Order: sequence, then C-alpha cells, then structure tokens
Amino acid sequence: MNIIKNISVLGDSILKGVIIDELSGKYKFLKESAASLFSKTNNVKVINHSKFGCTTEKALRNLPAVLEKAVSSDIILLELGGNDCDFNWEEVCKNPAAEHKPHVMFEDFKRNIALIIEKILDAKKRPVIMTLPPIDSEKYFNWITGNCREKAKRLLSFMGEKSLIYRHQELYASALEKMAFKYNLYIVNVREALLSIPMYSGYLCLDGIHLNEKGQNFIKQVFDSAYRKYTLGLS
Repeated sequence: MNIIKNISVLGDSILKGVIIDELSGKYKFLKESAASLFSKTNNVKVINHSKFGCTTEKALRNLPAVLEKAVSSDIILLELGGNDCDFNWEEVCKNPAAEHKPHVMFEDFKRNIALIIEKILDAKKRPVIMTLPPIDSEKYFNWITGNCREKAKRLLSFMGEKSLIYRHQELYASALEKMAFKYNLYIVNVREALLSIPMYSGYLCLDGIHLNEKGQNFIKQVFDSAYRKYTLGLS
C-alpha cells in the first residue's frame, strides 16, 4: 500500500477554488474547494501553491520555492495548461485581423511541462498529472464578448467558429496526457470523468471554464477515487 501523508499542489485557479459569484458576476474563492475537501476527508495535508492565472512559465519560476516547501510531500500534483492555451481576447477584439498567439505557445507548453516533471523527479519527488477539465465554448464565448454583438462578430472573424475554443484547449489537454504517459506518471483524469456525464456544462461557472461549487465537489470525488486506487497500487 502506498501511504500518502502530504501532497503539494502546483496549479492555477481551478485548484485554488476560484468560482464566479452568479449574483455579482465576479470571481471569488470557494472556502470548501476540491483540494480542501479532499484534505479533510482523507486526512492528507495539502499544501496548495495554486495561483490565479498560473501558466507553465510561471509555474517553472515558482517551482524552486514549491520544492523547498515540499520537503515532506510525497506527491506534487500538477494542474496546468488552462491559462497557457488562452488568448488575450481584448487584444484580439481590437484587431482580429492581426496575428495573435496564446499566452504560451504549444511547443513551449510541452517543453515547460517536461522541464517541470524532470525537475520534480530530480528532487526525488513524485509528480502526478491532473488532466484539464473540459470547457464550454458557448459559455466562454458569451463571457469574453459580454454578449456584445459587435465583439462577437470581431472575435468570430478571428476564430472562424466558436468550437475553436474547445478544440484549442483539447490540443493542450491531449499533449498533457501524452507527457504523463511518456514519463509513466499517475493521472488523475478529471477531464474523462466530466466528459462521461450528461450536461457537464452544469458543473461549470458562467465563464464556461471554472468549476462551480457542484463542479468542485465533483473533482473532490474524482480525487477520492484516484487516491484510493493510488494507495492500493492500482492504475
């Protein structure tokens, strides 16, 4: 049996527990996030280094400090990629005909993930990959356009179709899973679990990206299942 007492988390706003307050339309932190609920239920200390807007580039810069504080951690859970594949939509809207790049280019993302994994392994720690939760293109498009018809028109001239949002994220999500297989890492497959249920959009906030309270509870259940399998040595 694999005994786990401490887990460090290197992620973004998803595992930080950021949700949208539907009354104010503003982001806020959920006290009972998936990470905190998992910690309480399983009596495992979770040191959460997740930050709003974290990309793999920022994670690489933060990694030395994370490793320094992870002396007693058995596992470092990586939850990254959602911000890397995103664009500066305000800039796109200003000039949709110009060339626009995601926050982190695809090849750079793959290289960054590999570097993060290797640095964790070099530190004699065990990296675990959490897959990217799927997004809802329709919700996200409405969020970034503010339901403004002119903004929608300008962004569509850049995207071609709304589904590009989902497909572009899928590209990064797929690369992340391939990297986990390459390094033979344990995978917490949140993406598969959400895609397997009807109307997974109901687990997402108004922006179509962040998990709402129901979604955070769902992730916690996925964590519980993965934890049981891991401690029993199951794949």
